[in-house]
Amino acid sequence: MVVLEDVQRVQEQARQVKLAALGRLTANIAHEVRNPLSSISYAAELMREGEHEPSQVRLLQLIMENTSRLDRIVQDVMQLNRRDRVQAETLDLTGLLPGFVEALCLTEQVEPVLFALQLPPAGEIRFDRGHFEQVLWNLCRNALRYSHRRAGSVQLRAARAEGGSMVLEVEDDGPGVAPDALPKLFEPFYTTDSRGTGLGLYIARELCEANGARIEYRRGTGGGACFRIAFAVPANEQGD
Repeated sequence: MVVLEDVQRVQEQARQVKLAALGRLTANIAHEVRNPLSSISYAAELMREGEHEPSQVRLLQLIMENTSRLDRIVQDVMQLNRRDRVQAETLDLTGLLPGFVEALCLTEQVEPVLFALQLPPAGEIRFDRGHFEQVLWNLCRNALRYSHRRAGSVQLRAARAEGGSMVLEVEDDGPGVAPDALPKLFEPFYTTDSRGTGLGLYIARELCEANGARIEYRRGTGGGACFRIAFAVPANEQGD
């Protein structure tokens, strides 16, 4: 048993080293890709202003769609550069989440009624604000993508767990994650959606770990996907 645990620990350490190296490499590549990508996108925009045959219009549309997707990948990858620059502050989930959902709905052009919030009277965590918003943005966009988009399709639940730590769950009413996909769920560039980059959950996990939090997948109460973040207990609450 001890030998097995040692092997598993070594394998996990090797995986973390590999992923960290991959993160640094891809972040550097993304930085170099951004400038020529912007030039291609700008040139395509200028070309769209002229008169074109239907086949040419379709080709320009393909250029715009794919440069937009590449830009999303670049933005996601460059978030990895912020992993080690944590500026933790005290955040109140009860006060923060309603405003976040409102901003998300405006950006994604969806009705706020799709979200249901369950919040405690107070729920303070220590987390980098930019990191937290990125994590929550990734989880909520995933939830919207796979949900039925009905009233309450996406639930955000915050509560205090045993031991005093805060937990936050983001659950949707979609089909959930297939069992064979679970081992690869948080791996970089793994996705089952052609519109996705395969980096959202990977970045969410990396940013959570950088802030002393832990994210995990659970089957939702209604069969959908549920991602649970367990935050570290703030130093001023430890030992209470």
